[in-house]
Amino acid sequence: MRIGILGQGLAGTALAWQAHWAGHSVHIFDPGSQDGASWVAAGLINPIVLKRKRLVQDAHHHMATMDRFYARVTSELKTSLFYPGPVYEVLPDGTSLRAWEDLALDTAFAPFIGPCHPLPHADLKGEALGEVLQSRRLRVPHYLAASRSFFAREHHVHSELVTTLTLGDGRVQLQGQALDVCLLAEGYPGKWTESFFGPLPFAPTRGEGLRIAWDGEPITHALHKNIFLLPDGDGRYQAGSTYAWDQLDAGASEAAREEILTKLQGWFTQAVRVENQWVGVRPTMQDRQPRWGWHPAHPHLGYLNGLGSRGALTAPALSQRLLEALETASGS
Repeated sequence: MRIGILGQGLAGTALAWQAHWAGHSVHIFDPGSQDGASWVAAGLINPIVLKRKRLVQDAHHHMATMDRFYARVTSELKTSLFYPGPVYEVLPDGTSLRAWEDLALDTAFAPFIGPCHPLPHADLKGEALGEVLQSRRLRVPHYLAASRSFFAREHHVHSELVTTLTLGDGRVQLQGQALDVCLLAEGYPGKWTESFFGPLPFAPTRGEGLRIAWDGEPITHALHKNIFLLPDGDGRYQAGSTYAWDQLDAGASEAAREEILTKLQGWFTQAVRVENQWVGVRPTMQDRQPRWGWHPAHPHLGYLNGLGSRGALTAPALSQRLLEALETASGS
């Protein structure tokens, strides 16, 4: 089948790989501007919501599917997709350390709660680091760009904004291309998805982060406390991010910059310099649960949206479910 995919963020890219592996002809429609939420995503693959100490819904399934998915992509692209090392929680005191160790006694958490380690940097304040087992960090821009190059070589990539999408006679017309199936992976605001499926329960969150550096001893660990501090491997780091539900179209703000730096200074005393600041709008749903499915009247039209801040973790399993439903419906 000729499958068109509208959008090439984390959701659209995962759908493209699933369609490729199923033997379909893939047509990606995306301007390639690299300014969407996926391109500035931290890429954290972490089964634990560290702020609230709860598991991501279906964490065990997502982690298992993610492992197989990225291993296969790595084999196809012949490139490394991950930063080295897991994610660590900065445990500020003895009470938090004992609470971390207690989580390991919970059978649901046990596969993901690792040992506690000494603080790896003289300027870090706290008791220890708690290791999140099986966690990692996807090199998102590299993954998206390398995937785009692959599909441009092996399939079809249309670097344009979609302005026409029509349905009829069991076919889809997308930018003048006749397709058998169309998958919408737009993120927020989901213009085409809402026009065919009705309003989605969006609660988009505006996130800002900083790219920082310092002159002292480097950090090689991906760290979390009340924000993340993530090494990019080039002597620079991502710090953030913030959450806001208003002014979605606004540019980088001084308030967000100060919020991140203030939080960081609470547990990392090294003086840092800000090199740039980024802004992205996460396609979050009101209940924080992704949405996906096939149109009841147009079974050749599907969508995947609402991955929020966990697209690197959840896109592999959700894209697989969507494509499996297509294969089942078509009798393949």
